[in-house]
Amino acid sequence: MQEYFEYEDLYKHQGTENYEVVIIYNENSIIKEKLIEEKQQFLSVIGRDEKQKISARKKVDFLGNTIDKFIIYKTLSDGTLWGSEHYVNWLLNGDTTKHDYIDPLTNEDKKNWGKYSEKFDELYNKASCVYENFTGYYFKVDNKWFKIEEDPLRFKDCPENFTKLYPAKDPKDIRMLPLKESMEDLMKSKTIKVVDYIQQDSEKGIGLNPIKFSSGYYMLELYLPQGDTLKFRRYGAMGVSSEMFVYQIPKALGGSDQVFFIEQEPNSMYPNKSFAGFYAIRPKNYKQLPEYKFQLEKEHQQAVEKRIKILEK
Repeated sequence: MQEYFEYEDLYKHQGTENYEVVIIYNENSIIKEKLIEEKQQFLSVIGRDEKQKISARKKVDFLGNTIDKFIIYKTLSDGTLWGSEHYVNWLLNGDTTKHDYIDPLTNEDKKNWGKYSEKFDELYNKASCVYENFTGYYFKVDNKWFKIEEDPLRFKDCPENFTKLYPAKDPKDIRMLPLKESMEDLMKSKTIKVVDYIQQDSEKGIGLNPIKFSSGYYMLELYLPQGDTLKFRRYGAMGVSSEMFVYQIPKALGGSDQVFFIEQEPNSMYPNKSFAGFYAIRPKNYKQLPEYKFQLEKEHQQAVEKRIKILEK
């Protein structure tokens, strides 16, 4: 191990001459969600610190800066933060207000299948997005959310195939995209490389269990665009790519080929060796990148538009 003294765990890595390691979620944090908000160009990341038992959602720009933080909600594909009793538009416009759902049914509608189904059908056809949950049906119409809590199947006249007739409806304008891993492509292009594997633990297959088990330190090198090499290690089992994921946001979505994001999942068998977390590897001079200047211009334009809307009210 002495010959690899330069190879540090990511959570305590000091970076290279030209690149830094930014800790977005610490070494105790499991990542529960990582989505790209395509229009405003940021990541929505949810992480849970397993030691402190605290979860947090963060907006992270494509250069690894944390823009804002918020509490946990379910993320719908249109960017709405959904709760059974209210919804929040924080991902869409930064507003943390808890909005109540609109109940579209009168007391009479809730008793009469004909009126109920007519109102349901009207809402469903108008809605740009329909979300179904055991707590009810939720309809987004003209940027407002309606909720029908009453179960249609409780009406004796309700057709048995009702749920097939009215499936959940995703919006045409899907804003939340999954962050796709780049590890395989980066290894093929030799941008990232496993230079050695130092086995620390192993078990041979016996009898009816022929599977061999091995764990140890993977010594990795990430070859960076400005000529630096990030040397780091990762304790893993049964293959480094099973517990470590590398991402690069496509330039078509506003990303930079100079910035990498790395997610690590811990191995519970080795709590003092195998660490978690979410990290950005970026140039120390990232503010000189064209992507940063574009981001500043975009934020300025958004601030102007927000101000105009406030004045128009």
